[in-house]
Amino acid sequence: MEKHEAILAELEQLRETAAARIRAKLEAVLGQIRELSARTAGELGAVVPPDLETLFPIAALSEHLQELAKAPAPAGVSLEVMRHLDAGRAQSEVLQELLRQLGAWCGPRAIVVLREGNTVQGWAGEGFAGGTPAKTWHGALANSPALRRAAEGVPVLVDLAQEGMLSRWFDAPRGRLLLVPMSLRGKVVGMLLGLEGEPGLNTAVVQQLTYTVGLMLETLSGRTVVPTAALLEPGDMTTGAEVAAPRAPTADLFELEEGAPTPAMVRPIPPEVTPLVADASATVHLKVPVAPKVPPPPPAAAAPPAPVGAPPPPVVAPPTPAAPGRLPEEERKHEEARRFARLLVSEIRLYNEQAVQAGKIARDIYQRLKDDIDRSREMYDQRVSADVRGSSNYFHDELVRILADGEADALGM
Repeated sequence: MEKHEAILAELEQLRETAAARIRAKLEAVLGQIRELSARTAGELGAVVPPDLETLFPIAALSEHLQELAKAPAPAGVSLEVMRHLDAGRAQSEVLQELLRQLGAWCGPRAIVVLREGNTVQGWAGEGFAGGTPAKTWHGALANSPALRRAAEGVPVLVDLAQEGMLSRWFDAPRGRLLLVPMSLRGKVVGMLLGLEGEPGLNTAVVQQLTYTVGLMLETLSGRTVVPTAALLEPGDMTTGAEVAAPRAPTADLFELEEGAPTPAMVRPIPPEVTPLVADASATVHLKVPVAPKVPPPPPAAAAPPAPVGAPPPPVVAPPTPAAPGRLPEEERKHEEARRFARLLVSEIRLYNEQAVQAGKIARDIYQRLKDDIDRSREMYDQRVSADVRGSSNYFHDELVRILADGEADALGM
């Protein structure tokens, strides 16, 4: 081999050796880079985990956001609410409307009345998921410290977890419950129970409406025009225009319900003769009816003769012909007295149907309903003029017709 060829071969060998060393070095560096890259990727994965709730939890805020999305409860009692309450023409209508209107300020709510023997009985309720369980409520005051305290005339706020009987009534293990005494003529005759619910529990508004309804019930017979003047929409005289006074329809004034007194008969009772609620029955005179008020039936056509053995038809009040010789004004007073007597006695029967039926059988209706009859007679004597009472006995006539079904002996008087 020539010398120059040997030198060339040696240089090629040196080049191959150097290239191999460089490749080995690069592969080592590349391995290190790959290892570092994998480690860096793992570290980055730990910084930003796949489950973002771990990085920034927001699930707990969901309930708070839902609460913020709810429509806020009315801040106060609107005129519209007061008009709805004022429109009631019977005590049961006013109380039912109270339960409906309170739905904006509390959850499930009910009215319970006090009975003799220190017991409470549910009357009606609203806002319950499964119907109206309040009508089945019954218990002793001794079984509930909260009810006992409210019966003494003190509003109470309790947790159902501390009240076994109330917890069973509302079918809830816990929750804030407000008990507001309901008074008539200074006597506690029942309680309104309001449980905290979806709109919360606005104790101030619940108490305010319960108090207002108590006043409405005491003045119900004197509020013959609907709505009461103070609740009308104010007329705008800022433009200089005349504002016409609204007039109630004649039917609203004279035919509020069967036997309702007209404005001429509704005279305020002087304070010194205001009838007090007797202690023996003070707890039952909220006058919450146990049956719906049945309107008078429409005039019926002449019925065919009843078959032999059929029960006699119910006694109805025939139209009373005008007495001969009476002036129109006198006849009007007598007709108003008849209507007022009919209203008073109809209410007695409405609220004491079981006692009336038992009294007809035993012929002692008066003894069973003495307090109610005497109280209603006193109201009749106070509101009907002496000249009408001196020439008629409409209250006794209605006792015979409505309570005794026309059998005077059943009164036992």
